[in-house]
Amino acid sequence: MNKSVTFTVDADVYEKFCIALNLTSETQDTAVESCMRWYIAKTFEKASQAYNPKTRQNEDANRDFYGKANQRIPVWALKPNQYNHKIIRAYFKAVAATGHATIDMMERLCSDENTPELYVPTFKNNYSQMKLDGPKSHGKVFEDDGETVTIWHEVENTLMKYKSSFYNEEV
Repeated sequence: MNKSVTFTVDADVYEKFCIALNLTSETQDTAVESCMRWYIAKTFEKASQAYNPKTRQNEDANRDFYGKANQRIPVWALKPNQYNHKIIRAYFKAVAATGHATIDMMERLCSDENTPELYVPTFKNNYSQMKLDGPKSHGKVFEDDGETVTIWHEVENTLMKYKSSFYNEEV
């Protein structure tokens, strides 16, 4: 049995919907029913996870990525040509020089082509990846307030353990 449904949508959304229909050659009824089925499936999936503790634990575990950087720091410490290594080295060099690190200082250190041990041509992209905790990030190492850079507390012990591999203050 079919049911007739009427609803109101934003004019811009409707216009883009019509353009999409032209691209797919679907009818409005078919496309709207497909969207409703998707919405129903997603809603039921979320609801079922709320009642299934095992699924919920796995979902929470998938959101927790801070261990990634803790596992990667020892590897980065051994690879001085890797951009993550160079950015961490720039952080320690800035702290040694001024007592703190800023994004501008680190970027300046990493932009000098005449200093290959620090040169990172894609500093902004790589640095931003080192501030994120996600499945596709490098692993969170740093936090900043828009200017001052600090080590994320979750990886501080690991990073300090390997500090001499990144930066030797006697040099």
